[in-house]
Amino acid sequence: MVNPIRRLSEMKNFVRGSHEPWSCRAGQNSQVIRVDGTLAPCFPMYSATLDWGSVGNPHFEPQQLRQMKASCELNCFSTLNHVLAHCYDDGRVIRYLAKELKRGFQGVSGSFE
Repeated sequence: MVNPIRRLSEMKNFVRGSHEPWSCRAGQNSQVIRVDGTLAPCFPMYSATLDWGSVGNPHFEPQQLRQMKASCELNCFSTLNHVLAHCYDDGRVIRYLAKELKRGFQGVSGSFE
């Protein structure tokens, strides 16, 4: 999976201790299946004892995820969930489509940005 150029810059800031919340998609668009079939929203939460359900019966509550992410987003740097957040950014998708419409949809141009 290739990181956008902006994300590489954010990685440098993270290593330097300067990191902003980034709209993590854990538990919304990605889930981790533990070896016993139970679920976790992401790998850093793999060992958490909270009940997020099991395969076929998830129990992810949006409010609980928002509260959890308020603290963990500042200490986490999940490439997968960041790329998902980037893809699910409605504004970015609209800008991309407007750019391609302007070009007449003549093929993909530019990068993942």
